[in-house]
Amino acid sequence: MKQIFTLITFLFITYGLSAQNMMVNTFANAVHNASVGTSAQSATFSFPADVSAYNQVLMHIDLNCPPGGCDPWDRYANIAIVKADGSTVEIGRYITPYGIGTCGWTLDVSDYREMLTGDVTLRSGIETFSGGWSLNLDFEFVEGTQDYTHINVQNLWHGFDSGTNRNYSNYQVGDTLWTSDNLPDRNVLIPANAEQVIFKVSNTGHGQGNTLNAAEFRPVNHVIKVDGQTVHTHDMWKDDCNQNPCSPQNGNWEFGRAGWCPGQEVAAVNFDITEHITPGESATLDYVLDPYLNKCSPLYPDCNPATDCAFGTQIQCGYDGQLHTAPHYKMAIQLIIKSNSPLTSVNDVANWADFSVFPNPSNGHFNINVTFDASQQATINIIDTAGKNVFQQHFSPTLHLKEQLNLSQLASGIYFLEIQTNEGKAFKKVILN
Repeated sequence: MKQIFTLITFLFITYGLSAQNMMVNTFANAVHNASVGTSAQSATFSFPADVSAYNQVLMHIDLNCPPGGCDPWDRYANIAIVKADGSTVEIGRYITPYGIGTCGWTLDVSDYREMLTGDVTLRSGIETFSGGWSLNLDFEFVEGTQDYTHINVQNLWHGFDSGTNRNYSNYQVGDTLWTSDNLPDRNVLIPANAEQVIFKVSNTGHGQGNTLNAAEFRPVNHVIKVDGQTVHTHDMWKDDCNQNPCSPQNGNWEFGRAGWCPGQEVAAVNFDITEHITPGESATLDYVLDPYLNKCSPLYPDCNPATDCAFGTQIQCGYDGQLHTAPHYKMAIQLIIKSNSPLTSVNDVANWADFSVFPNPSNGHFNINVTFDASQQATINIIDTAGKNVFQQHFSPTLHLKEQLNLSQLASGIYFLEIQTNEGKAFKKVILN
């Protein structure tokens, strides 16, 4: 059900807000309690139809104890936009406080400004198991000249991936004798008028008692690659938890952790890759996880808790849900593309994005070979370097698409072959001699 709220435009400086800022009130005292089936809440809210006057959007999170008391543990939580097709885009995350009841945080969500317009469905989730939390969530639109007037947001690795049968929101690592932890590359077409391209990473490590006490207490350095070349290193470690203003808390809240602290917002890390891409061409992106082998795993041969587990003989090699929990990452990694002119559509990369085109270069006849996750209808588009669609062909639902395209009527040059299904899009650069 759509919820009604009040848009408040402040004509005077009140409550610390500037004269023309706008507040949008969304969730109010929304109780999250797994015992009654409300660990996640979704609702639709009305946002301003025109955001052109605002340069910044701040998301204010206010967390309190509901009737019956708070969950005493530090729990993962996030806020996401639910798109028309049911998929989600995470716009912020935080960790609930450890043993205290009230805290609040502010996150800059300006990158999602173009998505926070009109009627917007939001999803709030808190991994609560005992007790719960009461959430108030407000958005502050800050007036100002926009650095970029158009912003596109694209999920790269997020949620469940049917191609790998793994969930990036709960990505267990360390059993590398049996399963590769490598994330699949993502091939994306960069719009010809892109002015800034950001590789945006929200990633936190969870699970304890394992080898090197991964993934919560293990410092790691993940690598960001563009077209096979390392362009950034993600040092995923928070060593300032003891300076958290949401304090004092209980237990070991002061200890450093892999990308988060108890009772604190988790700020996404923005890596600028603009200089490493070419607008109008495709780019292959990769997020390479720090190599890790968990010897304190029920799958590891001859696991010895005394030598292989962080807590020694206090635990067994099997996970117990308490001192010993599986090492995993919670990832929501996005591509943010900005421009001062309308961008060509940027959709989520399909999980089947690795397909073959041959021969390439060609005199005009290209063979296409792709296997989808399930039978579906596909459309092939040929796009020139100016972003114009110069060829289109539709195909009946199929699991394996094997076709030959005749593009000999087109002028010689570089084009982008796009395959589009209801799961998303994938691209390949093709050269016509």
